[in-house]
Amino acid sequence: MLPPPETPGRIPVLLLDDHRVFTDLLELSLGLQPDLHCVAVAHTAREGLAKAAAVDFAVAVVDLQLPDAGGLDLIPRLRELRPHARIVVLTAHPRADLADRALAAGAVAFLGKDAALATILAALRSADAARPVVEAEACRPAPRIGLTHREYDVLRQLGQGLDASRIATTLGISLHTTRDHIKSVMAKLGVHSQLGAVVSAERLGLISLGSRY
Repeated sequence: MLPPPETPGRIPVLLLDDHRVFTDLLELSLGLQPDLHCVAVAHTAREGLAKAAAVDFAVAVVDLQLPDAGGLDLIPRLRELRPHARIVVLTAHPRADLADRALAAGAVAFLGKDAALATILAALRSADAARPVVEAEACRPAPRIGLTHREYDVLRQLGQGLDASRIATTLGISLHTTRDHIKSVMAKLGVHSQLGAVVSAERLGLISLGSRY
C-alpha cells in the first residue's frame, strides 16, 4: 500500500527517539495517514535540535531517554525554536511524576510507547495545552514520600548506580551534602541501605532502574 501523496494540509511531525526500529515503524504509520507526515527523524538530542532549527514542524514526538540528553530538558529548547509547535512525549516510563514534569516543561501529551497507535495518532492531531493527553497509567498519583527536588535528584543518581562521590560531582554539590541527602532519602523510604532505597523507590514507581529518571 502506497502512502497518500504529500499535501499542504498534512500535519508535519518531527520524530526524536534513539530507538531506530520504533522511529521507522512510527514514520511508516504517519506516512499512511491522510493528515499526518514525518518531516524529519533524529536519534540524538543534538541532531534533533539541528533538525528542529532547519525544518518546519507542527508536532514533535520526543522520547525521555536520549543518548546525549534527557527529553525533559529538550522540551523547552524545542519550544524556543518553534514556539507554536506541540510536544508529545512517548516513553517507556509512563510515571505520574514524569507526566507532571513533562507538562510543566511544555508538553501537551504524555504517553507510554506501548499505547495504542490510534491513541498516539489522536494525540498528534489534537492534543494541546488546553486539552493535554496523559496515559491512564501516568494519571495514577505518585506515592507521597515527601522527598525534596534535590533528594529526588540524588535518588535518581543512586538508581543509575552512582556512589556518593560521583553523585556530588554530577550534581555540583559537596560530598557532605550528598551524604546528608542520601541519609534523608533512606529515612523517608524507611530503609537502612542505599540498595534498599533504590529497590524501594523502584517498587514505588519513583524511579526506573537504568534510567536517568
